[in-house]
Amino acid sequence: MTGAERQRIIRGWRRNEYIRLAPGLYMDSDHYEDLSREEQAQARVVAYACLAASSVVVGPSAARLWGFPVAVDNNTLQEEKIHLASTAMRTRRQPLVRYLKIGRSHADCIVEVETDYGTVQVTDEVTTALDLARWSSLDEAVRALDHGLQQALFDREQLTTRVSDMAGVIGVGDMREAVALASEGSESPRETDVKLLLWRMGLAAPMQQVNISSHRQVWIGRADFFYPELGLVIEYDGAGKYQDPEDGETTKAKEYDQDRDYRMNGLVTIHICDETLRNGTAEELIGRYVAALSSVGQPYPEHLWTAECVAWN
Repeated sequence: MTGAERQRIIRGWRRNEYIRLAPGLYMDSDHYEDLSREEQAQARVVAYACLAASSVVVGPSAARLWGFPVAVDNNTLQEEKIHLASTAMRTRRQPLVRYLKIGRSHADCIVEVETDYGTVQVTDEVTTALDLARWSSLDEAVRALDHGLQQALFDREQLTTRVSDMAGVIGVGDMREAVALASEGSESPRETDVKLLLWRMGLAAPMQQVNISSHRQVWIGRADFFYPELGLVIEYDGAGKYQDPEDGETTKAKEYDQDRDYRMNGLVTIHICDETLRNGTAEELIGRYVAALSSVGQPYPEHLWTAECVAWN
């Protein structure tokens, strides 16, 4: 780029015709506004990575490039630093970037990824998900691991092998905890959050994605979470479950019939949603039902249900 072109872009940036993604790297404002918040975050990650050609995108920034279910709310996007690493880089923080040093444990897990904004080096999917446990949070790591297992991006054997390879890194204990909590049965990030709530409540691990039949051996439904020893079904109802204008009422009717069939077979159903999960109502409701059913609940016969997996190890 010539000096004249650079000055033209800077003048355009001052007139809000361009968005500065990173020092010296700009995008047309109209194009930027047409992107989703997730795509805008990805563009910024790639821009900063391109400024340091030998760097590797890691942690939360790599998770965004891989499409893992990481937060996209405005506060998170404004506060989250770009995470870059290399074998020569020393760990340090700057206002917008966190630079990290990686060692031999990452040597064989770096891949090139082509994006709409440029080609960058990124830690592979398994390593990215594990690194979230030490460079982001346990919750973000378990969401990513659940997503990867559910979508068959990797399997549990690969997770075990990768954690073993990273035995000497700082934070490997956090990785092991995240792997122990991961399962292929969480079909959405919010189902992972329900699972983590149950774990933090100190409850036993429920079964996930459970096909339940009646005492007459007629299929009733597929439960998100099931405590067979209590006869307790827990369902997470996503925001869009009843919003289909052509099918919303039908869904409600089917759910009503299903809950009736559960009750007729001695099972208790709890429905929770995003709001009750956030405001603490879900935790209170689950706690009350578990306490009550622990003394009066009837274990559901094993031959009447089959589960995809246990929620955690």
